[in-house]
Amino acid sequence: DCTSAETVLVGNHLVDQYGMDNLEVGSIISWAMELYELGIITSKDLDGLDLRFGNDEALLEMVERICYRKGKVADALAQGGIQASKIFGKNSFDYLIQVKGMSNLHSDERATPALALNIATASRGSDHLRSRPAIDLYHLPEKVLRKIYSSPMPYEGPLSSEHTEYVGKAWQVFWQENCYMGVDCLGICKYHTTFLGATLPNFEDWPKVLYYNTGLEFTPEELWDISERCNMIERLFNLREGLTRDDLEKGDMLNHRYFDEPCRRGAPDVVGRMIDTEKFVQMIDEFYEHKGLDKKGKPKAKTLKRLGLTNEPSHML
Repeated sequence: DCTSAETVLVGNHLVDQYGMDNLEVGSIISWAMELYELGIITSKDLDGLDLRFGNDEALLEMVERICYRKGKVADALAQGGIQASKIFGKNSFDYLIQVKGMSNLHSDERATPALALNIATASRGSDHLRSRPAIDLYHLPEKVLRKIYSSPMPYEGPLSSEHTEYVGKAWQVFWQENCYMGVDCLGICKYHTTFLGATLPNFEDWPKVLYYNTGLEFTPEELWDISERCNMIERLFNLREGLTRDDLEKGDMLNHRYFDEPCRRGAPDVVGRMIDTEKFVQMIDEFYEHKGLDKKGKPKAKTLKRLGLTNEPSHML
């Protein structure tokens, strides 16, 4: 565990200078440290480096090694976690916290089912910027949630103010997925929308943004449809590249540790929690239904027709 602010700052500076991603590098080094303490990789594999948790010098050394691919361990890590696990073997993949090849973003979703669903189903992998309902952590009154999540498309299903609950979370993730895609289409910042604040702009406000800046006229419903269509195109791309629902390398599934290792740190209502497998599977079913997918995660013919994607060449039907 790194407790030095200086080490964190230096490490972030190094990955920026080397042109690497700090979340990915930090996660993959953490994974390598765990493998080292488990004996799956050794000091000999690391040319004498003591890669235990808490060794700040080794942490910074690994940042440089990965960038320059110095040594067989760093060279393997530079290829990403999945490829590295195949090189290391010895059940190393079992300890790799990733989705679709992207390492976890230094958060722990075992106590927050909605956030767990977000990273499992995000098109880019373990990514909080695809569909994370961050406001789910605020314990907002159901009346406030209803106002947000029933516009521009009506929703009369259940919602819960409790972030440890499963009910209604599939719709929240689906809504946020379309919200964030709308943000990306507009070219604005997610932090200035319904991501971190319940009162920040969303679909109801964006038509004015578009009109006053471009003269183009759209309704909130039209912007929702555009967002949903773009998300479906990403889904079709992933299907073409081999996505299957329960595949731990390419699918909408989490590492087993979310389901069988309780959370050991955090707030009192977090410690001891883990994701309920049965309820999580049900959440994915509900999420697929909202998106117009079948049980395997492939778009239904009527969904493609509704979104105007019948002739899209990369679909799998």
